[in-house]
Amino acid sequence: MSIDHSDRRLRIPVRFVDGVWECDFGGAVPVKEGSHADLVVQRAAIKDKDFLAVMARRETHKVLEEGTVLIVAVTLKWGHPVPKHLMQLAKPWDWARDEIAKGYFDIWGAGDTYFVEVRLARPDPKQARRFKTDRGGLWLITQGVEAIGLASTTILLPEEIWPEPVASLNHAYTKLSETFETWRISHTGNIYRRVFYQESNGKWYPLDVLRNRALDKQDKEIARGLWAAFMAKMTSAASSRK
Repeated sequence: MSIDHSDRRLRIPVRFVDGVWECDFGGAVPVKEGSHADLVVQRAAIKDKDFLAVMARRETHKVLEEGTVLIVAVTLKWGHPVPKHLMQLAKPWDWARDEIAKGYFDIWGAGDTYFVEVRLARPDPKQARRFKTDRGGLWLITQGVEAIGLASTTILLPEEIWPEPVASLNHAYTKLSETFETWRISHTGNIYRRVFYQESNGKWYPLDVLRNRALDKQDKEIARGLWAAFMAKMTSAASSRK
C-alpha cells in the first residue's frame, strides 16, 4: 500500500501545563486548527476511572455479512505449475489491475499474481459464542478507540480446493497458498494486505483499510460508515459520563 510522505505521522513530545498542551521543549504545539492527533499517556495519568474503563474495553463491531465474497491474492512462480482445473478458479493479474483500487496493491507481476474468491460462512460453535450470533461475517476488534484486528467466522473456499468451511481467513490463506504457491516453504501471509473486500464503488481494497480510522477518501463508504458509527458510539459513552 503506497503512502504519501505528507501523510506520514510526526511524533511531537508534549506536556500538559495549566490546562494546555505544550511542546516538551517549550512553546505551543504548532498545528492547524481542527487537526486530529492520538494522545498516548500512561494509564496512571488518567484521573477519571470510568473514562479509563471505556478506553480499555475490548469490543467487536460487525463489518461484513455472511455470504460476502472476498478475494485473496496468491503468487505463482515459473517451474511450479498448478493443475489446469484449479487455475480456472483464479482471476489473472490483468483482470485485477482494473478492479483493485489504485495505490492499494504493490506486488503486481505479469503472469505471477492471481486472485481467488472465498466467501464468509456460518460461525462454528466457538465463534457463535464469541460474537453472540448464529450468522457469519467479519468483525472489527477494538480496544478503546484503537483497532486491534479483524476476526471472521468460517470461510468457504472453492469446493475443488477444500470442500468444508475452514476456521478463519488465516486458515483460508494457508489452504490457497498450499494449492497455488507450492514454491513457498511457509504458507502463511499477511491477510490485511493479501485479502480484499469490495467497496460500494465496485473497487476492491485490502482488509487493512477497514482497520484504518484515518480514511483519506470519501469513496470508502463501508469503511467510513463503520468508523462513523463507532465514533458516534464512543461519543455517546463519553456524554453519559458527564
